[in-house]
Amino acid sequence: MKINKENLRKSIKRILMEEIEEARLSDLLRIKGDNSDLHKHIEKEISKEFKVDRELPTQLTLQKRYNNNKKIKVYFEWYDNLKHNLKKRIQDRTNFKSISEFTEAFKYAINYILPDQLGVNISENGKYAITLEESGVTMILSINLNSFDNNEIYVNIITILPKGQVDKKNIINFFVV
Repeated sequence: MKINKENLRKSIKRILMEEIEEARLSDLLRIKGDNSDLHKHIEKEISKEFKVDRELPTQLTLQKRYNNNKKIKVYFEWYDNLKHNLKKRIQDRTNFKSISEFTEAFKYAINYILPDQLGVNISENGKYAITLEESGVTMILSINLNSFDNNEIYVNIITILPKGQVDKKNIINFFVV
């Protein structure tokens, strides 16, 4: 007796569909009612006001050392003025709830990239982009390596954009953290 594979496959699929009940996420989590902890947490996070609780960082000593244990100091210049308010852009274009929260993520990204990428993917002065994958934000930086011999790097933060809105033709290299 010859078995038709296609009919067998259809029969198995029909049996499985009849026997297996589909579980919905709403059956497992009750987030519609006011009694749910998850619902309360979501409402609390949505209603949080953005806090400008500190200034943007102006310098950072990298955690990792470079060649023969040399410390590297990074100085930041933020393109932040009345017409180009970076704090407002952080509030509007990111999911951070405070400048402190953004600053911690920013410092982590800088320490993640530097000094490992020096001489490899960061080998010249110019514009670079860093995307914080978890936060969905991209920062455009202008890095100046001219004083790197003195163990100093100068970085201008030009702007903050939502993830994926970078004009890559003006960027030397693109990093995802």
